[in-house]
Amino acid sequence: MERVRVFRQGREPVEVGVYRVVNVEQDPELREAALGGTLHALDDGEVIDVPFIYHDPVARRFILVIPHAARGREVSERAKVLEALLNERESDVPDYVRSFVVVYGRQGLLEYLDELETMEVRVAELEPLDEPPCVASPYSPLANLLPPAEFWTHAHEELALFIDDEELWVFGYVRGDEHHAFQRASSDLLIQLEMAYELPICVLTLSDRETHCVRRAYLNPEGSADRRALELLKRDFHAAVVVYSDHATLLRSFRLEAPRAANTAMILDRCKLAPPALPGRFEEAVDACRRAPPPTAQADHPFVLEDVAFNAAEALGRLQRLEAWTRPEKTEEALWVISVPKTVFELSRRLLVSDGVRFGLAMSGELLTQAVRFGFAPGPQHLLAVLEQNFEQTLSVTSAHGLSESEVLANREALTRLRQMYGTSTAPELSCNMSH
Repeated sequence: MERVRVFRQGREPVEVGVYRVVNVEQDPELREAALGGTLHALDDGEVIDVPFIYHDPVARRFILVIPHAARGREVSERAKVLEALLNERESDVPDYVRSFVVVYGRQGLLEYLDELETMEVRVAELEPLDEPPCVASPYSPLANLLPPAEFWTHAHEELALFIDDEELWVFGYVRGDEHHAFQRASSDLLIQLEMAYELPICVLTLSDRETHCVRRAYLNPEGSADRRALELLKRDFHAAVVVYSDHATLLRSFRLEAPRAANTAMILDRCKLAPPALPGRFEEAVDACRRAPPPTAQADHPFVLEDVAFNAAEALGRLQRLEAWTRPEKTEEALWVISVPKTVFELSRRLLVSDGVRFGLAMSGELLTQAVRFGFAPGPQHLLAVLEQNFEQTLSVTSAHGLSESEVLANREALTRLRQMYGTSTAPELSCNMSH
């Protein structure tokens, strides 16, 4: 539970407790309230819209419920859940939690749970009496669909896409020695932008971090079918993955999602700037892209969610890595090629800049501007004064900062250059240390 203050027009604000996570095994009485829409009802009967997680460990359901009035906060709510999961030990997070589902409002929760119950009834209660007992399938009914006909043309290297009732299905093939590839726990779904012959190609990439297997779908943002798939990913970045083996044998299917809807939107905006492709030109561009596909190996980039820096030396090393990725082309590489989720990109950049400010480390003009945008100071002059003050405090704890003499000297000189460039504010409000 969490205490919040509720503001309503024409009334005094009230403080109430709201549920952020409902575990229906531990608190079964809350299940009906969640399904009935009364979970967050006030004393006068008015219901407030609060996103919450519906967790049923017995049925292995982990569902983020976002009220319709809060749909505009979907990306940030997803990011909160992902950030919380990243802070847990990987072994403590079950697969069904890692692949959590998002629904909209009470009706969306009811429909999702009703659909699952219907699928179970289909096996348990409609069993033919004159046939051998059937065994419940771990796959949803749609997973038994055959892949599109073009699937087998490039099955060894590529994915095939299929859209059914606004749901994106992704079909992948594995060879005999790859049967363990593309398990839900080890798979990731990327969206990448590749340019060939000055034409944009949107690459939907299924990768497996355990086996390093990769399958790709090359999508034309101007084609109607491909555009529809990209629009679905822009709205909600997830797909139902179906994995086949030799002789068209179905191995497994699972739902896979990632916080890359914002990445997809950015890529589509970039594609709008490209000239239209001549007939047949896009196919030539895809062939060129197949010969040199975008990389999936993790580059040495700084955009990962980590704990705050232990000391100034650690903060300096991270900040220097971030400096190398501040150029526009490197930012595009991170978001469009490496497919760093935009939420992770923003959160990690803010953390690294915050660490730099906390220890008083000099930074480039680009990062100074970012620090001001993040709200660490009202302007560059104020921020520079904060950096100088914090650096002196860092040096006052000699055994804790971990900086070498050359690094201390280099930081002093860099702060001096920044002072010459921006000047220093002596506003009285800067007499206290910032803490972020």
